[in-house]
Amino acid sequence: MKTSHIINRVNGLLIPFLMLASILTSCTETVEFEFDTVDPELVVEAFVPESQYAEVILSKTVNINNQNTHNVVTNASVVLEDGFGTSETLYEVAPGRYRSSKIKGVPGSNYTLSVATDENISEIKSEDKMPKPVFINRLRVRKSILPEIEQIQMPEWEVIVEYTDPGNETNYYRFVEYVNGKVIASYVENDKFNNGKDNKSFLTCVDRKLTKGDTLTVEMQSISKAVYDYFYGFSTMNNIIQGTTNTNPVSNISGAKLGYFSAHTVHRRSVVIE
Repeated sequence: MKTSHIINRVNGLLIPFLMLASILTSCTETVEFEFDTVDPELVVEAFVPESQYAEVILSKTVNINNQNTHNVVTNASVVLEDGFGTSETLYEVAPGRYRSSKIKGVPGSNYTLSVATDENISEIKSEDKMPKPVFINRLRVRKSILPEIEQIQMPEWEVIVEYTDPGNETNYYRFVEYVNGKVIASYVENDKFNNGKDNKSFLTCVDRKLTKGDTLTVEMQSISKAVYDYFYGFSTMNNIIQGTTNTNPVSNISGAKLGYFSAHTVHRRSVVIE
């Protein structure tokens, strides 16, 4: 059995955050906290899905004591080039959200992204190649048959994705899970121990809540190693139980410390909970 690495998202941004514990005191004196401020960092979330238009989301990190700051990045110049010689300046369809109108994702094609903003002096560029598609053969959902382990929360349901991994190449995958159209979790894995085999991937989410009539959908993406490394790095940060880390996931975007650019295939299957 193979279990994927789960990734949680926070408000759509893949950014580490600080959680403050409650402070118990018998005094009524007001306690004020002071935090060091840092310059906002640009966050780039860019993707070219198979057979779909490209989309780029630009935002900035926000200091913990300044949460009301408007953090989207508008009026940027976002240029995308594909492997067929087409270059396109993406249109800003909503504040901080840019979309192509000509270029769509094609397996095997290479894509180059360039971003220029008023506040960033350095050149922001990235490149990613869309892998060949891999398809879900079967999607199953069942009540969990995993044994109970004391003091460990176990999932109520098991989601099992069956697919055939291509041989003679290294493959990287991302699974995005939806319930009634809403993203609840994503997972990444590679074929290091299952190259060229029929695989069963167990998507383990202890927070998954399902009731009769719900529609569960899994989107399988074939991704590049660079994109896998980014999401895998983020998943290990989420699994830190105590302590903190000063290391961000390794991004495949030069000129920006946070974010990723993914040209990926898309294949979906859905089941209705009975």
